[in-house]
Amino acid sequence: MEGLCKELSCPVCLELFTPPVLELPCSHNYCRQCIHETLISQNCTHVNGKFCCPMCRKVICLRGRGITGLKRNIFIENVLEKVKEEMAKIHEREHSVNSQTCRIHEEVLNLMCLDDDIPICSICKLFGDHNTHEVARLSEVYQGRKNSFIEEITKIVLKSETATRVCQGLEKLQDELLSTAEETKAVISAVGESLLMELRFKVSSLKMKVDKESAEKCNELQSALEELQGSRQIYMKMKSLLEEHINPIQFLKEDKQLKIEVAKLLKDGRPLPAPQRDNISVGKYIEELIKGIDIKQVAISKADDLLMKVGDEYAAWSSGCSNADTSSYDGLDQIIRKIMSSLTLKSSDAHNSLSWECPSPYSTGSSSEDSYSPEDVKVITIEKKLFLNPVGS
Repeated sequence: MEGLCKELSCPVCLELFTPPVLELPCSHNYCRQCIHETLISQNCTHVNGKFCCPMCRKVICLRGRGITGLKRNIFIENVLEKVKEEMAKIHEREHSVNSQTCRIHEEVLNLMCLDDDIPICSICKLFGDHNTHEVARLSEVYQGRKNSFIEEITKIVLKSETATRVCQGLEKLQDELLSTAEETKAVISAVGESLLMELRFKVSSLKMKVDKESAEKCNELQSALEELQGSRQIYMKMKSLLEEHINPIQFLKEDKQLKIEVAKLLKDGRPLPAPQRDNISVGKYIEELIKGIDIKQVAISKADDLLMKVGDEYAAWSSGCSNADTSSYDGLDQIIRKIMSSLTLKSSDAHNSLSWECPSPYSTGSSSEDSYSPEDVKVITIEKKLFLNPVGS
């Protein structure tokens, strides 16, 4: 084998050929890498260059193809592969023999030291360090431990199969859990969208009710205005006729028509409409909007300052009205207006100034409008313009 390995060695690197193996025209074989380094060392860098064989010094022409034009020796490569396989087998056998031989006495390991739990040879038992130790035949110990090893493998296999089944069950549970989570999120989204749609519908419905109530009350106010303006217009016509008529003929003609209108107006006999405050109640619609909703649970952040304040004040108002007339929303209206005003004006003490009393703007107990909120003052001003100063005055 050594002679064969020598024949299969490269003359340049002195090692076994490293494929691909190139054969020169002079029949000498080299590793491709070794030929490449030879060309560099001989300054042969052109595809038509020439170089000398490292062994016989014969001049070799590349003929325009460079190193790729040299013949490849497939036979040597195949033989080299077989030799490497045989060398690997020989090395494995030598390793196996060496592993079964005592390194100290170079005898076959045929005993097992039970004290140190290592294989020993007979000389180790008779004259070596193990002469006082308990020993047994290596073959017997081997067979016993092999059988025990097989039993342990069987137990491990059974446990592994059980573990595999449990793992499959856990993976199935995990998949079901993830699937259930996705289904739950889908249901939450669907129900949430439905609730939001219902809430939006409720908001729209309440806005429509506000518009309807506002239209009805505006019509009533408009009728009162028209009635007041009718009597005012007759008065202005009569005053104008009395002060500005040109002659008795004109006076008598127009007096006749005005008397008919005055008779018609006085015939009705109804008293003139007194100005009454009839605003739309914010509290009534807020109560209907949040009916069945725990508003403090909805307000989950400090940004929901309005919800928190309205929730607190509404709860206090509801408990305070338990024995009173719950149809009166004056107190709740006053509170909500002050809350909105405090948030708009960013007043620091607005929340502390909330009062359950909602005095009438026409009450005789108040001599100034300073006690009212900005919203109340605005309402009072509009009402005074409408009822105390009719159009055309």
